[in-house]
Amino acid sequence: METENTTRLQELETSGFIVIPIKGVSMRPLLYTYKSHVMIEKLSGRPEINDVVLYVRDDGTQVLHRIISFDGDVALIRGDNTYSLERVPLEKIKGVAKSFWRSGKENSREISVSDRSYKLYVRFWNFSYPLRKLIFRAKCKLRSIAKRIIKKEN
Repeated sequence: METENTTRLQELETSGFIVIPIKGVSMRPLLYTYKSHVMIEKLSGRPEINDVVLYVRDDGTQVLHRIISFDGDVALIRGDNTYSLERVPLEKIKGVAKSFWRSGKENSREISVSDRSYKLYVRFWNFSYPLRKLIFRAKCKLRSIAKRIIKKEN
């Protein structure tokens, strides 16, 4: 029996592109679960820094995250809403996102990765990463302290 993931990769291989709905929160605020769709082209050549790529983890999970940098033939990849890097061999990358859109919005439009507004988003999001990571760590520390206080009171 074929799984959806296997079929998706086969379609990408044969047709050269696929359109997929998004599941998960790791690419927020760019992409939202069940509301966003992405058009992915089959990878031809080496991907570039800032590309959003579809790759397959060792367990077969398909993931859509952004390339931050390279270490030889390994891409360092992170979701826009995550704070750790994943090392992904280039042969695990199957496709690269070419456009995005959200369904259900009145002003919904397809946004190409070559669109000026998208490029500005990428620059801002990468630039703000150190501050966002600091805020994320502070929130985690505060939650931990609050849990200990609540535990002591009970």
